[in-house]
Amino acid sequence: MIKHEIIEPFSSEWWLYNIVTILVILGIIYAGKLFSDKKKKHLSIILAGIFIFEFIFIEFYNTYNDIWTIQDSLPLHLCSLMWFVSIYFFITKSQSAFEMMLFIGMPGGVHSLLTPELTHGNALLQKIDFFIGHGGLVLVPFYAIIVLKMWPRQHSWWKSFLKLQVLVLIAAIFNYLFKSNYMYLAHPPIASNPLIPPDEVIMGQWPYYILIFESLVLIHAALIYIPFFYKSRREN
Repeated sequence: MIKHEIIEPFSSEWWLYNIVTILVILGIIYAGKLFSDKKKKHLSIILAGIFIFEFIFIEFYNTYNDIWTIQDSLPLHLCSLMWFVSIYFFITKSQSAFEMMLFIGMPGGVHSLLTPELTHGNALLQKIDFFIGHGGLVLVPFYAIIVLKMWPRQHSWWKSFLKLQVLVLIAAIFNYLFKSNYMYLAHPPIASNPLIPPDEVIMGQWPYYILIFESLVLIHAALIYIPFFYKSRREN
């Protein structure tokens, strides 16, 4: 299995990649907001194409460089799965896909950007792939809200959490079959995230930390929904 690498939070490299990622996100949203409805449709299709190309390209790259493994390279981590939800959203404008990205995909992308863990090495191309992949997850819900004027439905935050459990079960089955660690269900990530309890703490040991992760995902979803809830109540 390939040794995972991290980019230290608040290092000069961390700042560089995250600032560039934020600027690209803001640029796409700003441009999309100025576009006509017809051009917005074209932009959505272009973004879907970019997302598809990025996935295919990095799969070929990893295979060509003999770093593709069934333990690390299947698209079964949370952010990889949300990448496909993003593609589906750009093509269909699905309300459910938007809500999954808002409550599940975006928090995962944000935490990954804050504490980058590179699963296939630390070459330049792999770093660019990481920040494109996780920055894209942050882009999608803001693009949906600001450019496409979409809005989450009532109860969508906990319903999205329930849908996530289906993906967790699929990842757990693959982990059992291939001795892998998709969605970090076998052991915690190595990234320096303050939300990850240290191994020496009993609640940081398997399987207790998974319950912590699940609780945090649900809390994040609820907190994200609060401003939408109050804004909807004021308007009604």
